[in-house]
Amino acid sequence: MRRILKTTLISAVLLSWLTAGSGTVVGQSLGPNIKDGPQGSIFWDDVPSKVPADARRGQIYWVQERSDAPSDSKGWNVIYVTEAVDGSLTYASGEIYIPTRPDGGQRQLVLWNHETAGSQDSCAPSRRSLVSAYGPRIPGLDELLKKGFVVVGSDYQGLGTPGATVYLNGSAQARASLDAARFAQSFPGANVGPKFTTYGWSQGGQTSLWLAHLQEKYAPELDLIGVGEIAPASRHWDLTEYDLTTTVTGGYYIMRMAGLHVGRVDLKLRDVLSIDGLEMLEHLSSGCWDLAAATTGNPTTLYANQEGLKPGTPWRKLLDENDAFLPTKNVPFVFFQGDKDDAVPVGQTRKVAADLCADGVTVDYRESAGLGHENIVPVAAAALPGWFVQRFEGAKAVSACPRIK
Repeated sequence: MRRILKTTLISAVLLSWLTAGSGTVVGQSLGPNIKDGPQGSIFWDDVPSKVPADARRGQIYWVQERSDAPSDSKGWNVIYVTEAVDGSLTYASGEIYIPTRPDGGQRQLVLWNHETAGSQDSCAPSRRSLVSAYGPRIPGLDELLKKGFVVVGSDYQGLGTPGATVYLNGSAQARASLDAARFAQSFPGANVGPKFTTYGWSQGGQTSLWLAHLQEKYAPELDLIGVGEIAPASRHWDLTEYDLTTTVTGGYYIMRMAGLHVGRVDLKLRDVLSIDGLEMLEHLSSGCWDLAAATTGNPTTLYANQEGLKPGTPWRKLLDENDAFLPTKNVPFVFFQGDKDDAVPVGQTRKVAADLCADGVTVDYRESAGLGHENIVPVAAAALPGWFVQRFEGAKAVSACPRIK
């Protein structure tokens, strides 16, 4: 009897996994204008390669309800329209979380920009559970929902959906993120207005900077009012110079070059990757962190062709273009950075914060002694919900500019 029961339970679990997918449930219709997507991984895999010419950026293609939303909230995966690197329309995946208690009026929107997750489709944040062995996947999500915020985020182009993954291409990722904010405007039950705050960690920190640069031009109907930065991977060239001195970031270097190469048939990866670096590209499709595991311990110089990085070369010009996120919209920023970060050195974040200050932006800079790239995240998660409340209330933001060097 126990063996039969155990077999039945295992079969039920397997059936549930095969039909619903990780973190998803059989969705209930949200109305005649919102299409329920299929359950399981085909929700992402069966997305059409072509977008109708009359589609709008931020238009929802289909949705899939999640089963792991925090208490007193509901969550959905969403396929929606955004721009590809070349400006053509494409589909991207994302997610949205909405409090279930009555809102008593218009809700406020927070836009999350995720960190490096890998480049294989199964690594996409919306395909994964909200809780992992490392803690909450979206920092501060529970507290944000308790405060009544709607939280939305993008997987960015090509991560989760068909097509090449656009990794650390700041302007492209910012457009995907802004289009996630757009789909939140029309999502049933969200009831959000045009004002929003945004925050991001690492890769998502770069997205947030570019988002603040592009919002008024790309999505003028929206209104960004505050930006949270958690150890942002801000500038390609600064990161590249740092990578070439380490034995721990070779995988990031290879991923960045592969991500910037998307849509650029005029450039050759062999101009910035050595033979050893080119051989490592196969790890991008074999697992979320296989590339990091395969390269850690070896000097990044083993994988780089430094000739292609010299000033005036096509690749160096592209790196410089991807670093041109200034000026940003003049809204308050808050930075969280550990001084022991070996992925994004503290000096790089101080420099970005100082540059924003020089542009007249109000910057609150919070540096934590002894913390690195991962354990700075709980510090930010504890502080950001209250900081976002202050932005929507119109409170005067604190400036640390006089002491940032």
